[in-house]
Amino acid sequence: MNNLSTLKLTVQVNKPIDQVWKALVDWKGQSKWMLQTKVWSEIDQDRTVKNGKGVLIFAFTGLFPNLYPKLKIGVLDTMEITKWKPPQICEVRHIGRVIRGSGKFELKKVRGGTIFYWQEEIIAPSFVLLFVKPALLIGVRLSLRRFARQVCA
Repeated sequence: MNNLSTLKLTVQVNKPIDQVWKALVDWKGQSKWMLQTKVWSEIDQDRTVKNGKGVLIFAFTGLFPNLYPKLKIGVLDTMEITKWKPPQICEVRHIGRVIRGSGKFELKKVRGGTIFYWQEEIIAPSFVLLFVKPALLIGVRLSLRRFARQVCA
């Protein structure tokens, strides 16, 4: 039987919201701060990255992610953007074979910078969540800290 698990984390980034948004939705750039993950999105004919509602984003997480698709030791997460409200909200629906559920990035302007709220609702069998949830929380917490450092550098 599948269960739903909600994960929520936040990080403060000491930069203006527009600058944080730009770095956050640089899908390929996420590969630099998201642990063990290679991220990319659909590209237009003129080689520009697409953004906005309906766009597909792909994230391969596993061993040696930069070698994907030649080496496939991990999981491919396919997402569709379902809500796009720059520079505050990006929501996705996980539509891959393994990872299901929804995700949300939300930015809020605060004095001295921006708060980045990260949320995932994962649908998976209970035994999978038992093992995956702790590792996922640790990995995302480390990744969000890396993101904040990268944006502030």
